[in-house]
Amino acid sequence: MRRRRNIPKYMDVTLLERRVFCFLFFLLLLTAQGARAQSNDRELLPDHLGQRWRAVGPARVVDGQRLSSLPDASALREYGLQRVVSRVYVDGKVESSVEVFELNLIPGAYGLFTFNRGQLPPNSREFYHGRYVVRVSRREIDADSDRQIFEAIKPDLIGGEGELPALPLHLPETDKIAESEKYIAGPAALARLEKFSDLKDVVGFGAGAEVTTADYRSGGGQMNLIIVEYYAPQSAADGEARIRDHYNALPQNEKDRLILKRAGNYVIAMLNVQDMPAAQNIVSQIKYQKKIYWAGRKFTDIPLAYRPPDPLVVEDFNQTVKTLVRSFYLMGIAILSALLLGFAAGFSLFQWKRYRRRKLGLDDMFSDAGGSLRLNLDDYLLPDNRQINRSSEGGKPTRSSQ
Repeated sequence: MRRRRNIPKYMDVTLLERRVFCFLFFLLLLTAQGARAQSNDRELLPDHLGQRWRAVGPARVVDGQRLSSLPDASALREYGLQRVVSRVYVDGKVESSVEVFELNLIPGAYGLFTFNRGQLPPNSREFYHGRYVVRVSRREIDADSDRQIFEAIKPDLIGGEGELPALPLHLPETDKIAESEKYIAGPAALARLEKFSDLKDVVGFGAGAEVTTADYRSGGGQMNLIIVEYYAPQSAADGEARIRDHYNALPQNEKDRLILKRAGNYVIAMLNVQDMPAAQNIVSQIKYQKKIYWAGRKFTDIPLAYRPPDPLVVEDFNQTVKTLVRSFYLMGIAILSALLLGFAAGFSLFQWKRYRRRKLGLDDMFSDAGGSLRLNLDDYLLPDNRQINRSSEGGKPTRSSQ
């Protein structure tokens, strides 16, 4: 048994495998964390909006813990505000301030949009999409630029479930002042309406009431309409009694300019009536449409056949699916990159070792590329024809000594 000459080892294969495994594990961990962070804290206001607007500073975020510092914080909380993201952009010398209000549901975004309508400064304009409300402010009024900024942000305003509230759709269109309708979600928002602020403690929002208001033309004046929807006939009867008692305490001249009636679960009131026949015509157009509400303390109390999709569950499901798809996509890219990198590293190592063997003059010798020992018994077990001498008389072959 002879010991072959050891081949130098230029790299430990086992150590390389460990490093590749650690690299892949670390890469997958970063991918999962990045996907989770992207789904939870998506950048609503990027550094650039289209080809025109460039951010001049970082985005400011007011989350749920600091919402109390905002004006009308109680009303914003009733609409379900989660956070506010703001940033300043410039287009040449024109500066625009952009604020994105993120709410939990689509009805809340629509309600906040209508609540702010008519109360914004002249140089500010708001848009809503899904569960987001976007406010654009600048020194000079430019409706086209405001719309273009909103359209540039709109692709990032994704997510959110729910439907627009149906109650504002029951407002009659006859003589209605354009963009005067409002959807009210709670007593704090109702208290900010000058014509109906006295009803903030009368309307039973705790019983699940919804409120919508609008202004109507009446000759040279203006009438104010409010519709309160209750979820049950008994709640509607109690609500009508409280509202009627409240208006009965008004002076007689104000009661003469008031219409109060009930239609199904709707309690309807028209204030500041100057043309009674016209007001009666408007109120008579409001028709109650029956809705089915299942009583119960839990969402699962509703029979499955009649159970509507839970907006929060649907949104969480969509976010989970998107996160998983994004994670597997990035994992596939990472694995493919690791395979290509491993192939390139292995091929380079092979070529380097061949180069070193040629340089050391070992290219014609056997190598198992591992530097291990090889037991060579070929010279002892197999005959060598070149070293066998045969006699001319046919004698037995003999092996020459080495």
